Amino acid sequence: MKKNDYQNLMEHIQPPAGLNDRVLSAARQTAGAQKETTGPKHLAPGKRRPVLRAAVCAACALALVVGSVTLGPIGGGEPGESGAPVTALPSFSFGLTAYAADTGERYEANANGGLAFSTAGQVSWSAEGGHYTGCLFQVTGENIRTISLAIDREALYRSRTLTNLSREEVQNYLDAEANGTEYRLSSGEGVIHAVYGEEEEGPLTMEVVTDLGAAVTEGYDPEVRYGFLIPDTGDIDWDRDPRVANQESIDRMDGARLTVTVTFTDGSEQTKTYTLSTGRLKVEYDANSPGGILLPQLAGDEDPWLYGVYAVDETASRFLQWPVQGANTISLSNPYGTPRWQPGGKTCETHTGIDIAAPEGEAVLAAAGGTVVESGYDVERGNYVVIDHGDGLSTLYGQCRDFTVEEGDTVRAGEMIGAVGKTGMATGAHLHFEVRQDGEPQNPVAYFDSDVRDTLRMG
Repeated sequence: MKKNDYQNLMEHIQPPAGLNDRVLSAARQTAGAQKETTGPKHLAPGKRRPVLRAAVCAACALALVVGSVTLGPIGGGEPGESGAPVTALPSFSFGLTAYAADTGERYEANANGGLAFSTAGQVSWSAEGGHYTGCLFQVTGENIRTISLAIDREALYRSRTLTNLSREEVQNYLDAEANGTEYRLSSGEGVIHAVYGEEEEGPLTMEVVTDLGAAVTEGYDPEVRYGFLIPDTGDIDWDRDPRVANQESIDRMDGARLTVTVTFTDGSEQTKTYTLSTGRLKVEYDANSPGGILLPQLAGDEDPWLYGVYAVDETASRFLQWPVQGANTISLSNPYGTPRWQPGGKTCETHTGIDIAAPEGEAVLAAAGGTVVESGYDVERGNYVVIDHGDGLSTLYGQCRDFTVEEGDTVRAGEMIGAVGKTGMATGAHLHFEVRQDGEPQNPVAYFDSDVRDTLRMG
């Protein structure tokens, strides 16, 4: 399967030292709390009985980056002094939470602002519905009355856990499984996905999926999960390698947009729109997480991975302008997140930015509007300047030959602030560029939109 330039680029970019540890720690803490209070109980391995044909052994996974919300007005509002309507802010807020179908665990946003989960079950295909991807999420928040979900491509499905089932329904399910057919509940709830329980002779629980089409509005149930459904159009051959077919099917979600609108009990509303992309997502396995913990990053060639969906909240995304005029090559030998020995060879620190090769004297541009809050020199970064863009976002420009701005200056996006140089530890002319959110290093490439990312090269 052909990868785009951004996927190829990201495979050479590693996270900063300690990021994965923080993600894993946050995920495990959440998982431990959830195991004590939530999630279905399971049979021992091999006792779960899926009714639909499995598409692939390892499920796809969902990673959600959750950020701030754009709030809209409630009702008409009274005009303010300027004549513009007053925007009444809702009293409540909502978010999306990833759900692991195989463990019943829920994962909140972790330390780096991303949301990820691992899952190893309940990826299925049926002739009637299509490919149930197993990428599940929940809408979470307080005082929610109704939710509306809409996707501009493919479809959605609901996943619900039913308990205290009659023996007749369980037997009908088992008979249907033995005959290789699907069984729908008499209530019309949907297709039975799996049956499990603590003991063979004890009470059983069913996972039921219901096709929703491209949009749905319904009353809020905090226990309901929603997933991405790929209707069968006959263009994917499921009889060949199921892993390849699974990836090709999920790729149909690439570029789709998911819109979530929540109505609260006070009548206020909030809406978020997520842009979806697909790819190999890095997964970490250990004894404490046999199903794996999905990390919020694309996997490299040697990394274990699950193929899945990555979602970005459009209202929370802050895209930057490219900071070097006429240059689009990022250093392959020293990408973001790689360890670097410091002068003297006694300490090793993580490379917290990217190096953009460019001729000495080439213009360095402000990636966004803001205020110059620091300038100086050190051996590692050479001549550098820091711009504060507000809301905790800042950028650093290092190895510069000289600057055209001073501390306290206000700059516009795209304004020249200096020239490319090779000061400090640099052996060749380049710009060392960093992005930080609330003081924490971020992968700068993720802060450029797809038009910029598609032009970038490693060299």
